[in-house]
Amino acid sequence: MFQNYLNIFHDFKAIAKGRKSIFIFFMIVSSGLSHIFSLLPPLASSAIIAEIVEKDMNLVIVYGLLFLFFYLLYFVTLYFKYFSYTKLAECYHIEVQKDLFEVIASNDDILKKVSKGKIMDICNTDICYIVDVVDSFVEAAMNLIKVLILFFIFIHYNIWVGIFVVIVDIIYFILMDKNSSNVSKCYEGQRKYDDRLIDILSQMLSNLRQVKTLNLISNLNTKLTKTRESWCLKYLKRRKFLTDRYCTIPGILYFAKFVLYIGLAYLVIEEKMALNQLVLLISYFETIVLSTDKSLEHFLNLNNYKVRMQRIRVILNYGQKKQMDFGDIDNDYISGMIEFKKVGYVVANKTILNNVNFKIYPNEINTIVGHSGSGKSTIVNLLYRLQKVTSGMILIDNVNIYDYSKKIYSSNVSGVYQKPFVFEMSIYDNLSLVDKNRSHQIEVCKRVGVHDFIMSLPKGYNTIIGDEEGNFSNGEKQLLAIARALLSRAEILLFDEITGNIDSITTASIINILQDLKVDHTILMVTHKPEMMQISDHVVVMSEGKVVCKGRNDDVYEKSSLYRELRSRSFVSVSKVD
Repeated sequence: MFQNYLNIFHDFKAIAKGRKSIFIFFMIVSSGLSHIFSLLPPLASSAIIAEIVEKDMNLVIVYGLLFLFFYLLYFVTLYFKYFSYTKLAECYHIEVQKDLFEVIASNDDILKKVSKGKIMDICNTDICYIVDVVDSFVEAAMNLIKVLILFFIFIHYNIWVGIFVVIVDIIYFILMDKNSSNVSKCYEGQRKYDDRLIDILSQMLSNLRQVKTLNLISNLNTKLTKTRESWCLKYLKRRKFLTDRYCTIPGILYFAKFVLYIGLAYLVIEEKMALNQLVLLISYFETIVLSTDKSLEHFLNLNNYKVRMQRIRVILNYGQKKQMDFGDIDNDYISGMIEFKKVGYVVANKTILNNVNFKIYPNEINTIVGHSGSGKSTIVNLLYRLQKVTSGMILIDNVNIYDYSKKIYSSNVSGVYQKPFVFEMSIYDNLSLVDKNRSHQIEVCKRVGVHDFIMSLPKGYNTIIGDEEGNFSNGEKQLLAIARALLSRAEILLFDEITGNIDSITTASIINILQDLKVDHTILMVTHKPEMMQISDHVVVMSEGKVVCKGRNDDVYEKSSLYRELRSRSFVSVSKVD
C-alpha cells in the first residue's frame, strides 16, 4: 500500500521539479497547525459543561471566549493553507503546461505513441490536479496524525475504551483502503475508454463537414458501441464499489458508536467518568471518524491522481527520450551555405536517404525534386532538426547543424509548409508570435504582397482569422505564413511544396516573392510544380533516397531524363521571372 503512494509521490516530484517548494512547506505547516487547533475547541466546550455543573458563570464566559479564540487560530492557519494551495496551483498549471507544450512541439512523431484526444485531455484537464496531489498527501498525513493523537487521549481517559476505538478504526481503515484501490482501477479503465472517445470526437470536429457530407455519424456510433459498452461496465463496477464505500462499510462505525456510547454512559453512571469527559470523548470519536474518512478520501483521490500523473509523465518522458541535443555555438553571423556530406537516414530498418551529397548556395533558389517517397521532405525535416541523421553530416557554414545552440539555429532556419497554417487569432497576434513590432510586420507583409489585402479588411491587422471578415483563402494564408517566416529574420528559408494547395495567380505571386527573397536569403524549395522548377538556379534530383543529378538548372535539364519528365508534367508554362 505505502509503496503505491511512494510511487505517486515520485511521479509528482518528477513533474513538479521542485517548483515553489517553499509553498509546500507553508502548506504542511499551516495544515498541521489548523488540525491541532481544531482539537482545542472541544476542550473548551468540555470545560464550559464542567463549569455549568459548578454554576460558575464567570468561568463559563472565559472558556466561551477561549472557544472563540481557538476557532480564530484554526481559521487563520486554514487561510494560509489555502493561500499556499492557490500559489502552487497557479505555478503548476502554467509551468507544467509549458513543459508539455515544449515536448509536443519538439516531437512531431508523438502522435504515433499518444493519441490526439489523450494529449488534449492531459494538457487541459490532468494538469489541474497536480496541486491536489500535494494537498491530498498533506491532508491525509495530518488527519492520520490527528487520529493518532486522539487515540492517546482516549487511552489516557480509559485504556479499554481507547483499545476498542483503535481496533474499530483500523478495521474501518483497511476495508476502505481496499475499496479505494478497487475504485481506482475502475477509474483507470474509464479514462482509457474516455481517451478513445475523445480522440474520435476530436477527429470529427476537425473534419465535421466531410463527416456530415459522407453521412458517417451512424457508422461511427456503431463502431464506438463496444467502446461505450466497455466504459459503462467500468463505470457500473466503480459505482458498485462506491456504493459499498458510502452505504455498507460505514455500518461498522454506527454499530461501534452504539457500543461506545453505551460503554461511556455506563462509566458515567458508575461515577468512573465525569459528564464533561463523556461529552469530550463523544466529540473526539466523531472527530476520529471524520478524520479517518478524510484520510481515506484523500488516499482514494491519490489513487485517481496516480492515473493522471502517469499520463502526464508519458508525455514528459517521451520528450526526455526523443529530444535532440543542441550544441553551444552562438555564432549568429550565418551566411547560409548548406552542405550534405554522405548523409544517411534510416527508420525501422528502412533506408530513407542513402549517401546523400549536395550543396545549397546563398542568394539562389535551390530546388529539390523527385517522385513521391524519394526523400525530399525528409531532407527538409533534417534541416529543421526534427529528425537526426543516421550517418554523415549536415553543415551550415562548415559547422555541424547539431553544434549550434537551439536559439541561434531556430532564429536562422525558418520556412513554410505545403498546408498554410495560421492560428485562429488576429493577424497581428499571429505575426506577434515571432515579432511584436508592428512596423516590422507591415514591412514583411508589404514584401510578400499581402499588406493591401489586410488593409482592405474592416479591422485591418486586428482581423480574426477564421471569422466571417477574416475568411482567408489558402493563398492568402500562405502569403501570411511566408510573412511570419520572414519576421524571424532567418538567413535560411525552407519551402516545402508551398504552392501545392493554391491557385495559379497566387503561385505567380510566390514566384515573384522567391525571386525577391533570394537576394538576401538562402532559399531551399521542395516542389512538384514545373513552373516553380523553372525559376530554380540550382536543382537536386532525388530518386529512392539518392541524389541522381545535381547542378545548375539548365545543366540538370540536359543531363537528367527524370528532371525533364517532372518539368513537362504540366501544360502550364510560366516564363522565368526576371
